[in-house]
Amino acid sequence: MSTRERRPEERIVPPAGGANPEPAAISEARDAGDAFLRAADTAIDRALSGTPEEFLRQNRQLGGQ
Repeated sequence: MSTRERRPEERIVPPAGGANPEPAAISEARDAGDAFLRAADTAIDRALSGTPEEFLRQNRQLGGQ
């Protein structure tokens, strides 16, 4: 399962010479966002990996939660 993968036209390809085509802050924010989405994918896969009954039991709310 994947929340979102970049389309080929969205991928950043550095020009010859190795210069970064975007400012460092934007690049860092993009990397942080990608890491967050990978972590979300992992959490979703872990939550859905068991049986439906097990999932419901683990996520049961009690009282006013």
